[in-house]
Amino acid sequence: MESLARLVVILMSTVFLSGPLGILLTSKAVWNYSREKMGLWIIRRVLVVVIALVGSYISFMLVFSQIPLGPRLFIAAAFALNIFVLKREFFRNK
Repeated sequence: MESLARLVVILMSTVFLSGPLGILLTSKAVWNYSREKMGLWIIRRVLVVVIALVGSYISFMLVFSQIPLGPRLFIAAAFALNIFVLKREFFRNK
């Protein structure tokens, strides 16, 4: 039972922290700093994509599971935030 609780904590932490971490990595200060160094730019971009896709995938799975409405709404908001992060990363100038 303890390992199941740990799994739930890991999944929920991934969902809830992926959005804010993605927002931080796509902020204007980090964006401009990494723009000057090509290696850092590529690493940051890959990191944003991986974090957002993993968070979106897990949150998409959890939204359609049998959980109460409150956590489901938080998970749906986290999914929307991850989609916003991807949009902000690839379509910033449009």
